[in-house]
Amino acid sequence: MNGGILMLDARLGAVLGYVEGEVLLDVGSDHAHLPIEAVRQGKVSSAICGEVVEGPFKSTTRNIAAEGMTGQIEARFGSGLQVVSEGEIVDTVSICGMGGPLIAEILKEGLHRLANKPRLVLQANIHTYPIRKVLAGSGYRIIDETVIQDGHHFYEIIVAEAGEVEYDEQSLTFGPVLLEKREAAFIEKLQRELSHQEKILKNLLENSNDAKKIKEVSLKVEQLKEVLIK
Repeated sequence: MNGGILMLDARLGAVLGYVEGEVLLDVGSDHAHLPIEAVRQGKVSSAICGEVVEGPFKSTTRNIAAEGMTGQIEARFGSGLQVVSEGEIVDTVSICGMGGPLIAEILKEGLHRLANKPRLVLQANIHTYPIRKVLAGSGYRIIDETVIQDGHHFYEIIVAEAGEVEYDEQSLTFGPVLLEKREAAFIEKLQRELSHQEKILKNLLENSNDAKKIKEVSLKVEQLKEVLIK
């Protein structure tokens, strides 16, 4: 395993840009690529890799050893933020490559263990609403967001730090910073989602009497149009 930053795809490369401090905790580390690169580049001094499945845990351990980083990166077997001891200090927590509801559940169950309220860098594959909902209810404010496009896939990255804030429903759904920045990938993602929802609505109107579902999809279409015409 060699080649520095080239070992990270665009998604993890973007996540790496938000990592800072002395200690990184990477939950669901997936071969330890992000922690290895963070230490290699001097973004952090040390890292903890959390794995809840035995196969990835063994792979993570092997990769750390192969890079000669066993003194700087530690693999721990456990669920979510439970791999951190009570009172243990970490500066950045990254949780990447999962669905939004799972990331939200990990935060909900374990944020109380992180007494110093570290920076959170969260990369969700789908459904970011529950993440923002948990952050807002846990004393975190969103300081940055971005959308990374990789072929037909879009990945959202949410960066949060300690701070009290309230978000309206539109901000929770689409992202307060994304709504402000209106990046090209964000707009493209919404346009594709609008096209998808419009097809669903057309099919429902032609072939279904499910008034509740029609109303639900119609609302999604209107929400997307409202953001896109701004």
